[in-house]
Amino acid sequence: MRVALGILLSLALGLGSAALAVRGGLATGDVHVGPWRTNLTTGSADASLYTRARVAVAGLLALAPSETIYFTAATDSGGEPLRASCDYVLAGGELPARWWSVTAYGADHFLIPNAAGRYSIGQTTLLRDSGGRWTARVSSQPSDGNWIPSGDPGASGAFSLTLRLYNPNADLARDPASAKLPELAREGCR
Repeated sequence: MRVALGILLSLALGLGSAALAVRGGLATGDVHVGPWRTNLTTGSADASLYTRARVAVAGLLALAPSETIYFTAATDSGGEPLRASCDYVLAGGELPARWWSVTAYGADHFLIPNAAGRYSIGQTTLLRDSGGRWTARVSSQPSDGNWIPSGDPGASGAFSLTLRLYNPNADLARDPASAKLPELAREGCR
């Protein structure tokens, strides 16, 4: 009887810890740049079973790192979790890739439903200042200009942003930790 209980307890603990590791999402990884995280093996043959499982759960069709580097932010630049009840300013300049985009995802890893049908901003659709810098509001409240809806503040409110850098330049591919990525500042909460 004790052996059977020990086996059942071991199975429950093993499956539970695996589920927690996999459900942790893509905002984990070995490279940290401000609020942005990436795992250098995502999309590669070197990816661990847990990394592959996280990619599968998140619904990401991951390309090899030589083609795309994925950074995910689940916190703002101050380290606080992203919440739809708060407003954020995402600010940056040109990024070291042929093309890039930032997309918002809900806690379920799906696009956040919104009446405007907006889900992301991208290199070719941004409004910029004369120096090439840009800012985008990330908020549940509609905004003119560069805006990414963050979801219903009445629901769980958790969301994340994924920055995709397609065809990264050689320096970024060699050392993703050196990238100058957008800052994500919290303006306030409701």
